[in-house]
Amino acid sequence: MRGLHGTDGGIDLLPPAAGRRRALVDALLDSFVAWGYRQVVTPTVERYEVLAAGLSEADRAHVVRFVSGPASQVVALRSDVTPQIARMVARHRGTTWPADAVLRLAYTADVVRQPADAREKTEQHQMGVEFVGDASPAADAELVALAHAALINVGLTGFRFDMSHRGIAHRVLDGLGLDAGDRQAVEARLGRKDRGGLEALLVGKGIAPARAAAVGSLCDAYGRPEVIERLADLDPDGGAAEGLHTLQAIVEHVRAASPDAADLLDVDLGEVRGFDYYTGARLRAWAPGVAAPVLRGGRYDDLVGRFGAAAPATGFALDLDALQQALGDRGPRPGGRSGRLIALHPDCPHHARIEASRTAAAARGAGEPAWIQDGLSLEDAQVVAANAEAGALTYLQPDEAGGMAVLRFRRAQDTPSNWTRE
Repeated sequence: MRGLHGTDGGIDLLPPAAGRRRALVDALLDSFVAWGYRQVVTPTVERYEVLAAGLSEADRAHVVRFVSGPASQVVALRSDVTPQIARMVARHRGTTWPADAVLRLAYTADVVRQPADAREKTEQHQMGVEFVGDASPAADAELVALAHAALINVGLTGFRFDMSHRGIAHRVLDGLGLDAGDRQAVEARLGRKDRGGLEALLVGKGIAPARAAAVGSLCDAYGRPEVIERLADLDPDGGAAEGLHTLQAIVEHVRAASPDAADLLDVDLGEVRGFDYYTGARLRAWAPGVAAPVLRGGRYDDLVGRFGAAAPATGFALDLDALQQALGDRGPRPGGRSGRLIALHPDCPHHARIEASRTAAAARGAGEPAWIQDGLSLEDAQVVAANAEAGALTYLQPDEAGGMAVLRFRRAQDTPSNWTRE
């Protein structure tokens, strides 16, 4: 989109895109607040040992860390906000917040990670919510409904959700008794939906063909929520029954709370990817024109406990870069045309700049942004003002009597390239 340009580590936002990013963040936060979520802020830099407590060994490898301060402590740039929220909750639960408090928290944050491959950015810009203290399927369903409401509010169309559950595919694979290397290979094929390759690998590792076929059917177990009913075919030993039951309950709650969101919800019973701290349902949202999900989240009932105060929790994070790419020229815009350019003709005398400064100060005092630019023809001043998305123009030029003429214009709302005299 206009004003958004990539770099090796992230993106630059030029003024038009930066203005839309601000409007996008405000609109999303308004959605979160409307559902009772209150904003918190976490630090950009954490002691590495604190951040690492919430991450798996694989996730720690992506943390940018360095030695800092007189004590030569190892610190890290924030790579994931959810462990920080878990640390915050554990520290304040029972003091600032009651020990049994149900918390709805929201955040806006930049995270930095060592990329796993060339497709990933080093810096990612996120907004998210965390729902702490409610272990019920209704809490997970609330996040689906909230995500739907927030995305609709910012003007996104054509998106869909997919939901999975860590206790389904992982429980099926746990029953196979594979070593770590073989388990990783199986998960890779399952992630690619490579049923033939998965079944061949399992048979080669001594798994009975019928069992391998049952596990391989996980590759096809995605689509509308009715796929959950195929329990007998997917999990003959019943190890994943609890996860399937929970997923079915979440779907029922979504249908009750937000039928429109339910219409956009698919399930994937064979999903095994995601952060190690996920313990239950996982959610993603996909939008046309963007390869990566615009939203990721899930339940992490054990994570707060790693910091000393157990509490169930679930949440999601929106990738603002991906969301803005998906929105293109749609989405929230900064409120109205604002601001006044005060431009001076090239032949204006020196004291004209003093008059321009007074004019700008008066505009700002009245609540109107204003700025000055010298040496412009009237035509050029109108172009400069339009490009800066100014809604008004004051133009100073010499008059025939040796003084200055002051011309005031306002940009037409219906034809933004046209100016009318005030």
